[in-house]
Amino acid sequence: MRVFCFLVVMLVVVACSRGVAPVRETQIVDGLTITLETPDRPRINTAVDFVVLLHDRQGNVINDAYVYLDLDMPAMPMGVTRPVASPDGAGRYWARTAYTMEGLWEITVVVEWEATTYRATFRRDVLQ
Repeated sequence: MRVFCFLVVMLVVVACSRGVAPVRETQIVDGLTITLETPDRPRINTAVDFVVLLHDRQGNVINDAYVYLDLDMPAMPMGVTRPVASPDGAGRYWARTAYTMEGLWEITVVVEWEATTYRATFRRDVLQ
């Protein structure tokens, strides 16, 4: 009976966590490594956490940058959402916002560091 209960609990945990695994993509822009991590299969009108990881040419973490995101929907421009990412240590920056419509979105990570602005654009499909 305990084994059966354990299996049921594990099945529920796995079923509930589907789609929560993060999607991680990296781009190198003029020597700066920008990684964006977001949930897989985000949904509209639901809080979404965005994690940005920054490394310089030598692979050292960057903790003193100003980072924000430009979220836009190319098929239906309706203004840009610009959450500012808070530094979280170890080259990690964190922001939270929500997608307002279903469809393809572009997330441009904007990094201002050492008098230079870097931009990396990532795409995400958002479900209803």
